Amino acid sequence: MIIECRFPFHGGSFFDHEGQPYCETHYHLLRGSLCAGCHKPISGRCVTAMFKKFHPEHFVCAFCLKQLNKGTFKEQNEKPYCHGCFDKLFG
Repeated sequence: MIIECRFPFHGGSFFDHEGQPYCETHYHLLRGSLCAGCHKPISGRCVTAMFKKFHPEHFVCAFCLKQLNKGTFKEQNEKPYCHGCFDKLFG
């Protein structure tokens, strides 16, 4: 994948991926470490669910927006739901 955003590197620093310089966002895009909720780089704790990665605070129920944990949700149409909302909407 070739990415050219043409934005200058802040302070002259950049991220190296396979010998090429990238901005922080595109580096994480190539490595698969952008949050599926906010689309910003994940550098700390991470929740992996539904074959995506999230900041813990951005892994939320698609209906009530309550924060979810990896093992305590149900999925419908590629969206996560808490058990209560899932039962109300799809039960």
